[in-house]
Amino acid sequence: MSTESSKALVLKACQCIHERNMTKLLDLLHDQATWSVPYREDKFQFAGRRDKRAFQEMVGGFLSGFTSWSFTPTSVTAEGDRVSVEATSEGVGPGKAAYKNVYNFSFLIKDGKIHTVREFFDPFEVLAYVEQIPA
Repeated sequence: MSTESSKALVLKACQCIHERNMTKLLDLLHDQATWSVPYREDKFQFAGRRDKRAFQEMVGGFLSGFTSWSFTPTSVTAEGDRVSVEATSEGVGPGKAAYKNVYNFSFLIKDGKIHTVREFFDPFEVLAYVEQIPA
């Protein structure tokens, strides 16, 4: 894929995250896609490497709890089949639980689909959000 095609594909994925459209997002992922949150799994329950199905379960569950949500890319850099995205998010819900974070994603494109994703963010913001969710 060209650099511009890779960048366009990743920006479509970002739009799917913003819209919380898991069906469209999964369509953009390669059948052998992996999505990694490279933190210590013994310290952060959302860390680890997930295949497409496990990614759907984790992120779909996380996004479904928000009554309002935004995900906004702030910077995109692409070179061939590699794309880097900086982004911000904000969400509210369930109830008054509030979430805000910054991200850096590294995407690798293969066969016209997103094949490998490494997602970096502030894990303490995630933990602070989870603590606010009513039991």
